[in-house]
Amino acid sequence: MKIPVIGVTPHYETDNNKVCIASMYMEAILHAGGVPLLLPLKADKEALAAAVKVCDGFLFTGGPDIDPFRFGEETIPECEVVNPERDEMEEILFHLIMEEKKPVLGICRGIQVLNVFLGGTLYQDIPAQFQGKLNLCHSQKSGRTVLSHSVTIQEGSLLHDILKMDTLMVNSFHHQGIKELAPSLKVAAESKDGLIEALYLEEHPFFLAVQWHPEHLFRTNEGAEKLFEAFVKAC
Repeated sequence: MKIPVIGVTPHYETDNNKVCIASMYMEAILHAGGVPLLLPLKADKEALAAAVKVCDGFLFTGGPDIDPFRFGEETIPECEVVNPERDEMEEILFHLIMEEKKPVLGICRGIQVLNVFLGGTLYQDIPAQFQGKLNLCHSQKSGRTVLSHSVTIQEGSLLHDILKMDTLMVNSFHHQGIKELAPSLKVAAESKDGLIEALYLEEHPFFLAVQWHPEHLFRTNEGAEKLFEAFVKAC
């Protein structure tokens, strides 16, 4: 069987002009049977189209805040560092991927940009803007493999089909989150205080995104391992 090649969106360190990625994204893909390929940041549409032809699926990784202008808002004081260049590259890449109908997995920032690219909005800062009562730790101080809170998985969703579970314990490292869900997307999981924790797109071969970080959990958590295995199998 052909080993799938998975395009991975890059992180950009502006201080030293470095394109890089946390190793656990790559290790999780390798563990699940795929080969990760780090994509370029400063690439035009033609170059990204070539990458889309080569890769069998794409992982949208975590990273900095999304520029609020992308979803029609002015920047509030609690919004942190943004990287418009990465936002632009990922949006071009996203539309090329959708044309080819290739599998997509989003993690943390990944769930947020996918929602924005399809017409949804974000909380620029959850503590500052969320109208409900926050009673869970969404930006935990503990280590990456520590579980922070549970999510409730929607029966009939792609995530439920993969995990065969109604609830899942997750880690959590974010201060932005989904406010208005894009019209074409469906909720796959929520936290008990009402934040969207996972989403999917039905009319796509594989389109799933989560707010937590399964790449840090795949060695010790069956749910995280199954998530990557399902993604790589779809690719």
